[in-house]
Amino acid sequence: MAKTSPYATGELSDAMMLILACVSAHPVHGYRIMRDLAIRSEGAVQIGPATMYRVLKGMRDAGWVREIGDDSSRIKYQATEAGMRVLGRDLSRRKLMIKIATESLRREG
Repeated sequence: MAKTSPYATGELSDAMMLILACVSAHPVHGYRIMRDLAIRSEGAVQIGPATMYRVLKGMRDAGWVREIGDDSSRIKYQATEAGMRVLGRDLSRRKLMIKIATESLRREG
């Protein structure tokens, strides 16, 4: 049985969630996303260019981000309303997972 695409289910991988969160506030180019994630996570999150642009292309094709051209050679990406809805649902799902895991750890401790 073929695995269902996260672009169909809206269940985002960690990289997808972080990239979508980065483009939710304002238009930003891929290199800046990679750099900002590495800095903000103190090096714990490293997303390479192949993953970055594969995910951005998939999100664009799914209608979750749009490309914004400007005077520079870099394309900027901005979350669409559909992308914001997917991000909101995924964050709610992750909060629930963290709650369940935290409660389980408390019971064991």
